[in-house]
Amino acid sequence: MRIDDDVEGPAAAWPLAVLLTDDRADAEALMTTALAGRHREPAALRRAVARAALDVADRPASASPPRDPAAAAVAATLRALPRRTRVLAVVHLLDPPSAGELRATAAECDAAVAALAAELGPQDARARAEREALEAPFRAPGSPPPVRGPDRTPLPDRLRALAAGTELTAAQTAALERDAAERRRSRRRTRLRVLAAVLALAGLAALVRVVPWPGAAAPPVDVFAGPTRGSLAGDAEFLTELQAQRWAGTDLATQPPPAERRVVWAADVDGGRAALVVSGTGRDFAAAWFAGPPGAMPRGMRVQGVQLAPDRSLPVALAAPVSGALVVVGAEGDRVEVSPRPEVAADGTVSRTFSPATTVDGVTTVELPQSTRTDTPAVRFTVVRDGSELAAGPLDLVTEPDPGPPWLPRLRPAPPPAAGDAAVDDQLEDLLGRLGQRGDTSGTTVLWAGDLPGRDDRPVRTTLVAVPQPSGAVVVIAPHGTTADLSGRADSASCVTGTLPAGPPLGQRVVAVRCDLGGSGPVLLVVGPRGAGTVRLFDETGAALDDRPMDDGVAVLTSPALVAAVQVTTADGRTVGAPVVEETDLRG
Repeated sequence: MRIDDDVEGPAAAWPLAVLLTDDRADAEALMTTALAGRHREPAALRRAVARAALDVADRPASASPPRDPAAAAVAATLRALPRRTRVLAVVHLLDPPSAGELRATAAECDAAVAALAAELGPQDARARAEREALEAPFRAPGSPPPVRGPDRTPLPDRLRALAAGTELTAAQTAALERDAAERRRSRRRTRLRVLAAVLALAGLAALVRVVPWPGAAAPPVDVFAGPTRGSLAGDAEFLTELQAQRWAGTDLATQPPPAERRVVWAADVDGGRAALVVSGTGRDFAAAWFAGPPGAMPRGMRVQGVQLAPDRSLPVALAAPVSGALVVVGAEGDRVEVSPRPEVAADGTVSRTFSPATTVDGVTTVELPQSTRTDTPAVRFTVVRDGSELAAGPLDLVTEPDPGPPWLPRLRPAPPPAAGDAAVDDQLEDLLGRLGQRGDTSGTTVLWAGDLPGRDDRPVRTTLVAVPQPSGAVVVIAPHGTTADLSGRADSASCVTGTLPAGPPLGQRVVAVRCDLGGSGPVLLVVGPRGAGTVRLFDETGAALDDRPMDDGVAVLTSPALVAAVQVTTADGRTVGAPVVEETDLRG
């Protein structure tokens, strides 16, 4: 991965975005901000990313550290630096012209690089110590540990190596462009509304001498203000006890509670009982969600999420994906529309439908399809106030017990157990959460499981899983996993997550996925009906490339770069075709 003007589009600035944030979601948000400014030239796009990074608020990192100790040390060093120091150091090392756009002197940039180097030394030493501890059980008794000196790789090269571990796919690039275009449209709509307001005020100014002024402007909206709302608002004993509960696990777990603490909303919802409680004033103001089982008393309800100094004009929300419930607390008169989950049409395209939800006293409660436990819930909502759509407020999640991964039917016998089998549970849980589905009710099926060649020809356990959709389309995921290090910790990922249009039953389908597992090149896995003997490969123009044999309807092919579609000849002489599955944005 390079940082130069030979790379076009979002890829030109993606390495900077990765190095200036702590996880992929933040990097994508940074790229969307830069792209929304219509920057297209590589240098201009990188400058926009650098400027936007200075406005990003620091927050705890949620991403897992890289597996490589040297890369992990660099990542930890970047997280430890103050925001401006981090931005100046990275930009000065990798793209010096952009540093001039940040209003920083050469001395300040040199000081930032020096701070990065100073912090990297202890992080490298810690990484060497951790590696030595992991290797110690595998050394011959009495043998000395290997002598490892400091890493002498130039700082720019180490930064590039860290950024190279997070590439952009074509589908992800397209998603960033779409998000940026939507942000530009939203900004344009806002400018038009402001212009209309200015013109209206100009017209009113001509009448101000003859038309009485209607009075003072309306006070700002506060979604937390007013008396307690909800079905439990009249239970004084319940509210008093709830106000006295400790905000366990947070910095606000004080006892006795502050005098300003009060209950904004409390009610029974699908699958349990929930409440919104606020505490403090001014900068110390905070809001906390409590939740518990049906009929729970306050002592049986637990803190689910805390918003410190939230924007009091924006609605807040709580979702319970497993039990299937959403609560949005807004202001009187707010109109809420909800999209429970993305919809995969029969042709495999993904979209969303938002429907109006009933709102009582500014609060909306909606029953959702029951889903698996997830950090990325499928539900989305919009709020319109006085004709304008509001920015999405915070969405907290209820910590719910989950029955765990379901038993999945298989179309072929399972191979002997391997470390990579655990990847299925991790990847499938995330996918089902994003789709708003459960594995035990969606017809999720394992099409095939086995080992594909990885780095140094080591086998990588890979599983091909299909999740049928109500439209007849199928979402396909190919989790793979391997033992990541000497400690035995396993790593998991997916070759692809994509969609196939409606078609025959799963047992009669053909599914082809491309997997790059770090070996000599990508492989193409083709799974067809059992007993199928041959597969024909086609390029993107539809021209036939080659015929390959299959083993009971399965083929693992090397060098598949030109293959865009396949056609399988079944045991009874029929032919069944399918495109190679492409990465699909499931957000809708």
